[in-house]
Amino acid sequence: MENEKWVKNIITVFTEIETRLVSSDFKFSGGGATIRTLTNFIQLFDQEFGSVTQERLVDFCICTAYAYRSRDNWTIKQAFGPAAIKRLKDSKHGTRYYEDQWLQERDLDRGYLISLITDRSEHPLAKYIYQKSEETTKLRLLNMEVGFAVCQASTLGWSPLSDACHQCQFIEQCKTETEKKYPELYRIRVEYGESNK
Repeated sequence: MENEKWVKNIITVFTEIETRLVSSDFKFSGGGATIRTLTNFIQLFDQEFGSVTQERLVDFCICTAYAYRSRDNWTIKQAFGPAAIKRLKDSKHGTRYYEDQWLQERDLDRGYLISLITDRSEHPLAKYIYQKSEETTKLRLLNMEVGFAVCQASTLGWSPLSDACHQCQFIEQCKTETEKKYPELYRIRVEYGESNK
């Protein structure tokens, strides 16, 4: 199942690069041979690098598209085979500069390509809804003005899951300060709190 996701990611990123920079009518064949080749590639890639990450996958797609940009006849097995993985592994830092220049010809960059395959099912700040490590700081000098000041300076502020926040007499002031400093985090904390009442 995981390999299937990575295969879809390759297709998305490589197609974007090819259609924007090489040939506007580029398409992967929808056949089983292409899927097998890409699945085998993911397994080789994982073995070679120890894991598959979005960043590394984007780097690979850029590297292989750049290498084949001027060639008319190439196959998926060539572009996504062991030699292509070796090319990425052996590429020098200077090569990346030229790849980035090439991407910029059509207003592309690595960040945009990564965003195409980023999982948006969970908010990127969701892991900050509750920080257990902040509880000790929040409980230190609880319900004292100096404790409130320490909490504001040392934590991400109010959280609906914090026991210390539920006991604090400065909760309304803290919510106001949290909203000012971290508006998006505050929004998802409120949303989380309301959905779990």
